[in-house]
Amino acid sequence: MVGQTSYDYTGESAIVTGSTKGIGRGIAAALVDAGANVAINSRTETAVEETVAELEAKASGEVIGVAADMGSPEEIEDLVATAIEAFGEIDLLVNNAAVWPREESMVEASLEDWEYTMNVNVRSQFYASKLVSRHMIENGIEGSIVNHSSQTGDRRAGGRGLYGTSKTAINGLTWRMAHDLAHHGIRMNAISTDVTETYQLEKEARMIADDDPDRTSEDVLREWGESRPLGRLGRPADLANAVLWLGSEQASYVVGTIVRVSGGGNLQ
Repeated sequence: MVGQTSYDYTGESAIVTGSTKGIGRGIAAALVDAGANVAINSRTETAVEETVAELEAKASGEVIGVAADMGSPEEIEDLVATAIEAFGEIDLLVNNAAVWPREESMVEASLEDWEYTMNVNVRSQFYASKLVSRHMIENGIEGSIVNHSSQTGDRRAGGRGLYGTSKTAINGLTWRMAHDLAHHGIRMNAISTDVTETYQLEKEARMIADDDPDRTSEDVLREWGESRPLGRLGRPADLANAVLWLGSEQASYVVGTIVRVSGGGNLQ
């Protein structure tokens, strides 16, 4: 590749929701490596504690953990308040937490699944952004907020109806809220993923392989990667690199942009 890049987040503080595994963990680990103070989050206390312990071992900044269900506004409030109390201020919010419902079709999807998906995937990003941006405005912090979207939110066909609809909403949230925040020097953007090496993708591959005795989950994953223009699956580090860039001064004039980190999947 052309050029070498490194980031220094020493003295900066971040919240990364849904950060005990997969892409969220990769983002949190990259921020820790760059020297940031990082608040780790998931619904499960044990997962939070284990992730904090592992990341603390290589951290130069402070790493804390807050177990919180992002479907609960009260628990989002606790997450943000705890991080502010621990670090003094928040400079970066990464809205990563999400759920993947598996409805048979949009016609058969239940109202309960709709509400759960929209609450965790959309409302949480709006509300966490609202709370953190208010903190930034009150304290004169020209910070950054990065939302997690998906190429599924751009596609007009295929499965993942509830998930895709929630990610389409995240694109709209990013464009519209970014406009309001920019007047305060706060930059909101989003990263949009495609097939990425995560527990969820591996789970989907296993489900497909279970219905096809001639294919293994490894076969399915390889096929998905090879079908992308770059010829491979995405990795959590790919998304982490995009977050590090968007949160840095190198992206100081980037506002309301959906950065598609998809190996060319956005072209298909």
